[in-house]
Amino acid sequence: MTIFIERNHDMPIDEITALSEQIAEELEQEYGLSWSWQGNRLMIRHASARGFLLSEEGKVTIELKLGFAASLFSTSIESHISERLDRMLLVS
Repeated sequence: MTIFIERNHDMPIDEITALSEQIAEELEQEYGLSWSWQGNRLMIRHASARGFLLSEEGKVTIELKLGFAASLFSTSIESHISERLDRMLLVS
């Protein structure tokens, strides 16, 4: 199961990069994942998921490949990430 979320934005690249880190830190605390930057991709790793958050001028893309256990909660995980990302993009 793969979660794919894409949102457009009009923020400067440094702001969207900081926002990306904030999202990753929240996911780290909530789901126990780890993350690191590889170029403009924030790589996400967890025992039950792997993926990335790509910060670009004008667009943010999140792709997570879920393992079997996490895929049972894919709808909930995707909703939570989408809602949080939407709120953060509106506030910023």
